[in-house]
Amino acid sequence: MALLHTPSVVIHVTDYGESDKIVTLYTLKYGKAVAIAKGAKRSKKRFVNKLEYFSLLDILAATGKYSSLLRIDQAELVNPFPSLRKSVDRYIGAMLICELMRLWTRENDCDELLYNLLIWSLEKLDCGQSVIDTIIFFQLRMLKLLGYQLSLSACVSCGSELSAASSFLFNPAQNGLVCKRCTSFKGGSHFPLLSMNTIKTLEMAQTLSLEKLSRLKFANQSARETVSLLRTYIPYLLQKDVHSWKQLEAIRMLP
Repeated sequence: MALLHTPSVVIHVTDYGESDKIVTLYTLKYGKAVAIAKGAKRSKKRFVNKLEYFSLLDILAATGKYSSLLRIDQAELVNPFPSLRKSVDRYIGAMLICELMRLWTRENDCDELLYNLLIWSLEKLDCGQSVIDTIIFFQLRMLKLLGYQLSLSACVSCGSELSAASSFLFNPAQNGLVCKRCTSFKGGSHFPLLSMNTIKTLEMAQTLSLEKLSRLKFANQSARETVSLLRTYIPYLLQKDVHSWKQLEAIRMLP
């Protein structure tokens, strides 16, 4: 049995039995990990107010002898991101980020850049940055890190270059833009339509450093088009719905 010591973000929590909790973490050193917190539901000191969604913890956990399930022995609260718990839209935005981290990642698959993106996104939500812009940035950069960067330089079918006079749609199956001429051949009239301004903003969002990214702003039309793209593309890749989108829609947060 080995002891693991690592910074971790809580991305999912469920009750287990009368007194325990099963906690899914995204850790700096080990990627996604699933752990049991014994007695967490009754704890008045060791785990109180710590095993909450999107809390940043410093944990000490023991590996199981016959199971991949870790056992959390200690958890120190580093940052609870308090502003996210005082605002419904910020809370659901953070829940969307956690849901995507859980759906996209595998256990014991460490990715320091993805961990840093997770922390950056939670910090931006916590300090008052636009919820919609931040969750868009997170998803675009996550897709890039996972190898699904959007192809935005030309039509992926015929190679026609971008121009202000042309209209382009996004084809999730081809991971990029298709012109209207190619769309008519492929029956893709339902694909998300992207304006030239949106395409340029997306290109910057995929290439700017994280330090500069928070200065970038999506115009209302570009935010609407990008949300439509992401709500089409990510479920296509995952082959399942992302439930937190529906919660944002329910509170009328989507542009």
